[in-house]
Amino acid sequence: MSQRVNESIEVKASVAEVYRYWSNFENFPNFMQNVEEVRMTGQDTSHWQVKGPLGKSVQFDARTTEMNPDRGIGWNTESGEVMTSGEATFEEVAPARTRIEVTMNYADPPGGKIGEVAANMLSNPEKNMKEDLENFARIVENGELGGAGEQTPSH
Repeated sequence: MSQRVNESIEVKASVAEVYRYWSNFENFPNFMQNVEEVRMTGQDTSHWQVKGPLGKSVQFDARTTEMNPDRGIGWNTESGEVMTSGEATFEEVAPARTRIEVTMNYADPPGGKIGEVAANMLSNPEKNMKEDLENFARIVENGELGGAGEQTPSH
């Protein structure tokens, strides 16, 4: 069964700061609990390794379909064990305040063992995405954007 997940959050940061951090996919393991590693493989392609069930990792390749600093980022999985597509949009709602909205679409999982992996990974995608956005908000609001804002020492 295909699934669509949509979550949003407002953060105390400019659209430019949010875009700068979010558009570097290699930052995703810093705030997305199920993402273990993201490696850029080309200008608009990336290789992802995410946590699956029973300590196993699941891998896939994605293509960025939109990279617009004023609007957001879109992507599609091209190959791998999990097929997703989606977008993250960034909207200024007040000076230095941005609304982030993320929509992810998960294709029908294939059958067999990989189908089980996908089904287990997606057991509570709404909760996972909400927690990931809250983690992102903590990073952006604490100035941990790697040069995008004031730096605070980590404890």
